[in-house]
Amino acid sequence: MAAMSPTPPPVVIIVGGEENHTPSEKHVMTVLLEEMSTRQYNMPWDLKDIIDFENLGRLFDAFCAATGISVSIVSLDGKSCADVGHQKICSDFYLRHPVSASACLENQAQLQAELMRGEHSVVQVCPNGLFNGATPIHINHIHAANLFTGKFFFEPPDADAMARFKQQAAKLNFDGSAFIEAVLDVPIVPKNRIHAILQYLRQLAEMIGQMGINRLKIEEGKQSIDGIQASLKKEIKQREEEAKKLTQIIEGSPIPTFVIDSDSRITHWNRACEKLTGASAKEIIGTDNHQKTFYPNRRPLMADLIVKNAGSHEFKERYGSNYHKSLLIKDGYEGEAFFPQIGKTGKRLFFTAGPIMNAKGKRIGAIETIQDISARREAEQNLRTSEARYRQLFDSANDGIFVLRDGIVVDCNQKALELFNVSREEAIGQSAENFSPEIQPDGQSSTNGLQKKRDLVNQGVHQSFDWRFFRKDGSPFDAEVSVTRSMINDVPHTLAVVRDITERQKMILALKEREKELEEKSRYLEKVNQALKASLDHREVEKRAVEENMMVHLKRFVFPYLEALGHCGVNTDARAYLNIIETNLNDIVSRFSKTVFWKYQDLTPTEVQIADLIRSGKNTKGIAQMLGLSPSSIQWHRKNIREKFGLTNKKVNLQTYLTSLTA
Repeated sequence: MAAMSPTPPPVVIIVGGEENHTPSEKHVMTVLLEEMSTRQYNMPWDLKDIIDFENLGRLFDAFCAATGISVSIVSLDGKSCADVGHQKICSDFYLRHPVSASACLENQAQLQAELMRGEHSVVQVCPNGLFNGATPIHINHIHAANLFTGKFFFEPPDADAMARFKQQAAKLNFDGSAFIEAVLDVPIVPKNRIHAILQYLRQLAEMIGQMGINRLKIEEGKQSIDGIQASLKKEIKQREEEAKKLTQIIEGSPIPTFVIDSDSRITHWNRACEKLTGASAKEIIGTDNHQKTFYPNRRPLMADLIVKNAGSHEFKERYGSNYHKSLLIKDGYEGEAFFPQIGKTGKRLFFTAGPIMNAKGKRIGAIETIQDISARREAEQNLRTSEARYRQLFDSANDGIFVLRDGIVVDCNQKALELFNVSREEAIGQSAENFSPEIQPDGQSSTNGLQKKRDLVNQGVHQSFDWRFFRKDGSPFDAEVSVTRSMINDVPHTLAVVRDITERQKMILALKEREKELEEKSRYLEKVNQALKASLDHREVEKRAVEENMMVHLKRFVFPYLEALGHCGVNTDARAYLNIIETNLNDIVSRFSKTVFWKYQDLTPTEVQIADLIRSGKNTKGIAQMLGLSPSSIQWHRKNIREKFGLTNKKVNLQTYLTSLTA
């Protein structure tokens, strides 16, 4: 078992740019930068002669394809020796603008200065807000060059960070959506892995560099026959050490990786590969058993096809449409497939393979990296299923639903198309103003009203209101609109639900008309009722007056004569009839005497009427209106009534007195 490498020095993380350095640090950096351009190095060979940048570039290509992290090597005099995996955020944006490009160059110079100060690894936040790392490359214990990574994040940018990038795009006049897409393409590298990655890249470059030096030494050794044997032994030993070092580098990679030679026999099978497949390196290395590890039956993998320089028809025969040429690795390929034999229930894997060439450009093997994307594909499938379910609900809703971005329709359901009598093509790209009259029924401008609603919705205030629209044919209709703000793919959108309330409005108007009619009829019936009540009250008064008048006349003009007749000499039969008449009249009078009118027997018929109305609570004006007399006449009758009841000059309320007569 190979000896463990010593614990590496920590990564120095610089949180800001030049503004975070003290004056003394700035001075040291300036001196170092000046020294870099003039220092003479004790390197007997040219760096490009030492390092096979072409093969190293292929390895870096494979690494970049697997991780998304670009890599470059810069000599100490600032010349680029290798540059693999250009990132859109840099090539399409930052390096195209003089301000951001200047900041990038300044950032690289600062990283280089830090490495010249003796730092082993440095990670710095560039002025543009992204992280990049650097590590020195030592060949034969000489600081020969520096390795720089591309841009990355320690964690996905939050809403505040995305807002700053949007402001940056606006300030530098970038295409906002393309720039944000480039930002989202920047890889995420956990903070606790950056040192391992930098160490891996540095060791890989140093190993290739050391191999280059060894190669140069061998070539020089060939010039001296006497030194051939010693040089060969040394070379063999160094190659063995380098092979061990390469094994350690690949073994330490968290990405499942294997390497095959020109005979398709496994030379490297790292721990990540063991964990993925369940096959140990001991049983795989030195064999071609990897060809039956991934499939039920033995068959070549993508690395095997690359080693044998297979044609496109062989790739198509093996992978169908699930493969394509790598955009980053020369002569490399990428593919995706489901492997039922991997894991308990199978796994969907994404794999990248590229050739390994010797210094003469001959294929001596291939390297393949594998990523388990089962969870990602399952999440994507669940998302598609969820989107399909919500799309069905969206399209089957009985209200018109619009999805707008910046006030413009980007989607709508079938009910919305039916409501406005338009096709989907006619609806997409329109605004609410295009379907609204210039002036709303309440007199406000549609444009102003809609803008106010948008401002409130953008502030997170839900809006619900009635609105007048018109259809494609120009016919108007009233609608109830509910508007809310929603985030779709981290982009603010507006969701508007439109419900046609034309029929409801008609029903409301009809109900209001009916209520108005009923109210008018109610007032009419109330007046009729008051008139009938007044008439009945008048009839009652007249009835009582007649009864009182009859009683008074009987007492005055009938009973006295009957009494006188009883004292006259009449025969027995006449007296009997006289008694019958007197009895019947007394019976009639006794019925009247049970009413209050019996107490009014000294009053005139008019006074009886007035007394009864006073007792019932009517005032002088009311009594005058009911009897058709003047108020002064009523006052005169009131005076007479008080005299007949002996109430003159007495502090007695006439109504109270008359009421007491009925108690």
